[in-house]
Amino acid sequence: MKKIVSIVVVLFAFVFSTNAQSNLKMTSDSKPKEQSVKEMAYSELRELSSVVELTPELKNDFLTLFMMRNEAVSNAKSDEEKASIYERFGQKFLSGLNEEQAKKLKENKELYNKLTHLKYSKQ
Repeated sequence: MKKIVSIVVVLFAFVFSTNAQSNLKMTSDSKPKEQSVKEMAYSELRELSSVVELTPELKNDFLTLFMMRNEAVSNAKSDEEKASIYERFGQKFLSGLNEEQAKKLKENKELYNKLTHLKYSKQ
């Protein structure tokens, strides 16, 4: 009886230690992804600010919007889903600009396409 109990205890100890290690890996993998989403959003906001004059409140709103879009795109499974995310967030983004700001952005076609259209390349 003692052997059976000791085997069960050792088995549970092994399962718990294995589970703890896999949880540790998952949390460490998510941090670089989160960091890259933030970095991409800040980069896009800097590029936008260089073309269009933005208020601090609008910068904050666009930063949040870019971070949400980048995270949604990184979690998307298919190219169609990514394209629909870019379209949806592109419409939200453009609705936050006034006519003059939208006109300036549309004149810079490269930046306009980068912020409003899917930017992946099929390989």
